[in-house]
Amino acid sequence: MITVICSMYDSQEYLPKYLNYINNQFLEGFEVIFVDANSSDDSLKLIEDYKFREDLKISIIKEKTRITIYQAWNIAIKNATNKYIVNWNTDDILFQSSLQTYKSYAEKYPDIDLFYGPCFLCKSQEISSIFNIYNWPEYSHQTLLQRCICGPFPLVKKSAIEDVNYFNEKYISSGDYEMWLKLSKNNYKFKKIPETIGAFMDRPNSISQQKIHLAQQEDREIQKKYV
Repeated sequence: MITVICSMYDSQEYLPKYLNYINNQFLEGFEVIFVDANSSDDSLKLIEDYKFREDLKISIIKEKTRITIYQAWNIAIKNATNKYIVNWNTDDILFQSSLQTYKSYAEKYPDIDLFYGPCFLCKSQEISSIFNIYNWPEYSHQTLLQRCICGPFPLVKKSAIEDVNYFNEKYISSGDYEMWLKLSKNNYKFKKIPETIGAFMDRPNSISQQKIHLAQQEDREIQKKYV
């Protein structure tokens, strides 16, 4: 029912804990698609050598050039075999019950196209490092225009992403925000869940922090486009 997509480049620092978080999910039989953007470290070896549970379907797509995150996501989505997609970055934490929680909501509300919920902030990949929370507001198009309320790892129907022609690969930092606004503008259905299913690492060397001025510029462009 759920495919986890993971774009990565030189992610060996985060992969050992990340792979354990994947393997320890309560949900059975989900799919994980790794798209490697021509890493120069041991990222691929770490994944290839890892002993995943037998019920998981693991795919590794190896790109020969340094591609962007949204190019990687589009590649993964096109190869996904399940109805729902969730992006899970290598430095994010998803709790053991996270994917099972999403599955339960998807089954209860089959008409919803995108599920999101509150998100913790953490300083490392340890749950003990959590220090804050983004308790996003309830969905409306006007609220989404003000800020990207869907968080770092919403659950989205693959068909919805396909219908609006995938992520716009011209964006470096805000392509996910553009996608959510595009879905919203086209009347796809959003639902906030009350559970906090994971944590986003607040680190200064992330793409959004390193290129914060570009991210702000992209956000303004996107907001004008979908007002």
